[in-house]
Amino acid sequence: MIDLKKELSVQNYCFRHFKPQGPSAIARKVRECGLTHCEVTAPTDPALFAETKKAFNDEGVTIGSVSLPVAFSGNPDAERNGLAFAQFCGVKSVMCNFAPQRDFWKPFDVAAKLAEEHGVNLAIHNHGGYHWLGPKPMLAFVFANTSERIGLCLDTAWALDAKMDPIDAVKSFAKRLYGLHFKDFLYSPARQPQDVIVGEGNIDLPALIAALKEIDYNGYAALEFEGDVENPVPKLRKCVEAVYAAC
Repeated sequence: MIDLKKELSVQNYCFRHFKPQGPSAIARKVRECGLTHCEVTAPTDPALFAETKKAFNDEGVTIGSVSLPVAFSGNPDAERNGLAFAQFCGVKSVMCNFAPQRDFWKPFDVAAKLAEEHGVNLAIHNHGGYHWLGPKPMLAFVFANTSERIGLCLDTAWALDAKMDPIDAVKSFAKRLYGLHFKDFLYSPARQPQDVIVGEGNIDLPALIAALKEIDYNGYAALEFEGDVENPVPKLRKCVEAVYAAC
């Protein structure tokens, strides 16, 4: 089981307001949250690989997982770059997505070969009920027909949005669970989601962590709170406290 008190990460999108200041500024925000790991979006320019990794490392932050800036569509020349960054950083899994298209399986087949080539696993981000890979039946169908290099980054809030119980998902997809986003929503009457501190919305945080322990989960785990864009650290710190308290 991943040691959440040592390896809990935070998604760099939480700090998107500070992106123009460069990766060092984001790394400092990670440290302000009390964490030492970050999920980082792969640079589109390979010339920035070393600079990006060094910027985080110099601030005492490890790149614990990588997210890809574009969805897989079956173009290996365009898609190899993000996986090369993951390999460069020494991460085991990459958060990704797949573009729907008529030649349904081509992106999956190409992506699996690239993942094998770079020694990483691909973790599909289930982005809610409106997303084609959000519902549990669709994910189960994909996993039943693809390489084990392709698995899931379970976003707990978006799972609920797709009417998928995240605790059931942990157990159902245990063998293909490569990543986890601790995220929580409350909804307006118009069904608009609002980010809240994890465990204060619809996520049963102690039960979720108990399920992770039950399957001896050893993928990456990242906090994601997209609210308070200009000052996300205070609530992210509370998210950290909530996860630690539930461990």
